[in-house]
Amino acid sequence: MAIALVAVALFMLAPTLISIIAHHDTNPTIRILQPPIQDPKTVPREELVQHALDQINKDRADFGLQPVQLSTNQAAQAHAEDVFKTKRISHWMTNGEKPYMTYTRYGGEASVQQNVAIAGFSADQYEDCRTNILHDCEKIEPLSTINELEYEMMYKDKECCNDGHKDNMLDPHHTHVSIGIVYDQYYLAFVENFENNYGLKVSINNGQVRISGQLLKGDLEQISIYYDDMPTPAIYEQNKQLLSYSAGELAATVVKPLPPGYYYEKPQGYTLIEANRWGQGESVNVMFDLASAVDKDGVYTLFAMVKDGEGTFDATSYSVFVDSESS
Repeated sequence: MAIALVAVALFMLAPTLISIIAHHDTNPTIRILQPPIQDPKTVPREELVQHALDQINKDRADFGLQPVQLSTNQAAQAHAEDVFKTKRISHWMTNGEKPYMTYTRYGGEASVQQNVAIAGFSADQYEDCRTNILHDCEKIEPLSTINELEYEMMYKDKECCNDGHKDNMLDPHHTHVSIGIVYDQYYLAFVENFENNYGLKVSINNGQVRISGQLLKGDLEQISIYYDDMPTPAIYEQNKQLLSYSAGELAATVVKPLPPGYYYEKPQGYTLIEANRWGQGESVNVMFDLASAVDKDGVYTLFAMVKDGEGTFDATSYSVFVDSESS
């Protein structure tokens, strides 16, 4: 099997990989050449998801890491369906949402980081194959294609993507993953949404935010709030070619309340919110007013930062959509 980082001839499968590598240069396309398969079998999605999960956990075990459990969140599947529809790989949904926004919209309350991969033809070539204008187009065999994409992300990711996909799959803080797969004879879209699920729940009532639960690991350090413009199809068009995404613009940081007589210095460039309540330890119960961070319509995403030893990780990525015209 040959692999190239340059354009190759027609009739060849072309998996492309992208991940959440913030502030990283655009990555070249990876193309995988596979022998033609005349009559690949149809595999039920549930079997494909389990197969992908097994591959992920095998790779994690090879590096001494705990397995991740299968999440029931449907954002990864929705994203895969969107990629399959457009035949364009992107972290942005066609409605303009980033992965953490879609994750929240589908009920997610943990944090999420995404890998995306595709195999198949471009939109024009796909239609020519599907309508038999082009003959002898290579057909997708889903199990082996998933294996190949996993292998590329794990062991051939350095030159393409600075090991972003590999680092995501081998993040020791990940506890779950949801997997989106859509395919037919000539195209396969594959999405992995890795989650850090440590027992925190987010609720909002009249602008009052509560983050609570039995924290399964580490100590809650602070809550960061990032701003994005309201997602629209125009946002998708502006960003669809990008191979990485970031958390937007820092809007506010929520910190522990200080004893009477003490105060925080006012930061430059973002708002400091002193929480009304900050239950610490394993039992987290934080309350604060989001209103002081909201100065315009858009999406405000809450990232609960948990300190574990010398490192930190996100335990939530909860997006709040603020639209004054619809209220």
